[in-house]
This record gives sequence, C-alpha cells and structure tokens, in this order.
Amino acid sequence: MMGKLISNCQTAFIPGRQILDGVVVLNEIIDLAKRRKDCCLFFKVDFKRAYDTINWNYLERMMVKMGFTEKWMSWMRACIFNSSMSVLVNGSPSQDFTVGKGLRQGDPLSPFLFLLAAE
Repeated sequence: MMGKLISNCQTAFIPGRQILDGVVVLNEIIDLAKRRKDCCLFFKVDFKRAYDTINWNYLERMMVKMGFTEKWMSWMRACIFNSSMSVLVNGSPSQDFTVGKGLRQGDPLSPFLFLLAAE
C-alpha cells in the first residue's frame, strides 16, 4: 500500500526500492548534464532531527487526505499519539509522561509515518 501512496522520488523504506536509488539517479543526471554541457542546480535537504519535527496534526491531516479510514486512524492514534514513555535517570525509570510531538526513534512505524508527512 505504501508504494502506491508514496511517490517514486522517495526511495527509502518502501518494498522494492532502495535508499541508494536516489544517489544512483542523481549521479546519472549529473553525468547527462556534463555530457550535454547543461547548467544544473541541485538542492539537497537534510532533515535535522527529522522524526522530532513531525507535527501530529499535520500527519493526521495528510493521512486523511491520502484516504486512510477512521479505523486505521484510531489505530495510529493509539500507537503513536496516545502513548506514554519513561526515561532512565541515574539508572531508575522516571514517571511516565506523554510526548506531544514527533515520532519515536526505533518505532517500526516511524519511517513510514515520516514518509507520509514528507510526501
């Protein structure tokens, strides 16, 4: 399903696509431009702390726009938006707290949700 929602420009985390595909395509474009003696401008975006910057309201709106059902949205809310966590402080867990933004590092859903937001 993700392969149908995410454009071919996104090459990571989608079955049948490789993260290095983008690099290969870019190298081909550069080689072609050099052979043709074309002028080119490339723009590379590096998402610093990418998962931390995802706005949940925006992500939810994107999922609705992409046609996710209410049932699916309720599962996402339960897994992502309504979860709590704790951290170790001097070896002891803190009180549970809720996180108000971003996606969790290491969560298997995070790469896919990030792609939905980036799309």
